[in-house]
Amino acid sequence: MNPNQPESRGGLPGALRAIGVIAVIVVALVGIGVVLDVIPREALEGWMTKIGLALLIVVGAAVALALLMRRS
Repeated sequence: MNPNQPESRGGLPGALRAIGVIAVIVVALVGIGVVLDVIPREALEGWMTKIGLALLIVVGAAVALALLMRRS
């Protein structure tokens, strides 16, 4: 920590942290909806497979981009 530079929580790390917080809240709300039978379990099963595959694609793309950025 450099005392001459003001501490910043903005930029990309701040945005990623905000997205992470929102994602956790959404997952918690969906879980509560399933437990309270607001969302039928059958409707959620099809979506979970699609969301899992989409998440796998996004993580793979992020890893590939990180490796490409590191080599430059």
